[in-house]
Amino acid sequence: MPFVCLAEASHHCTVALPGGERAVLRRFLQRPKRSMAALLTRQRMDCKGDGRFLYASRPFQILRFEIKPEVTFAAQWSDQAEGLEIAFEDCRIHGLGAIQNAIRFECMALLAPKEECVEAQAQAAIWLSSDSPLAALPFGLRRRLAEQALQLVFARLERRCQGGLRRTLLDWIEEETSRRTNQGIES
Repeated sequence: MPFVCLAEASHHCTVALPGGERAVLRRFLQRPKRSMAALLTRQRMDCKGDGRFLYASRPFQILRFEIKPEVTFAAQWSDQAEGLEIAFEDCRIHGLGAIQNAIRFECMALLAPKEECVEAQAQAAIWLSSDSPLAALPFGLRRRLAEQALQLVFARLERRCQGGLRRTLLDWIEEETSRRTNQGIES
């Protein structure tokens, strides 16, 4: 069953972290489980080992559908990319009835430590089977729906980066600063 790309987009955000040294942020991001727990809701995430995770996302509405994505992804530190790479391996979109197998969602992201910030970049695409009953809808409508879905995904990623990831990293920076200060006092 051949698939056609309906929409693809990318998103970038900067997570400001005053006092965050690049080396400290790098140490944090080099542990994928810790990083993913900061970015995602822990209760919805299952660590499969070897940097692989299963995540059941909170449902969201598009038209009259309540969509519940379930994603298997890999997260690993890359010296070449100088950041934590996150790649979706499988994405099941529950809540679309008979057409849910006709839709594919792909996403790759990079969290890169910088001085006093983390740069987050994501690229995503939505594909539709050309054999799907949805293929009968006008292409412009299918594209708009797919673009709307991508914007919802990027808005959620932005909130997670600026919320949980930022809070956890600020706590990490404070702990690292305190630990170094205490080591200096004991010397």
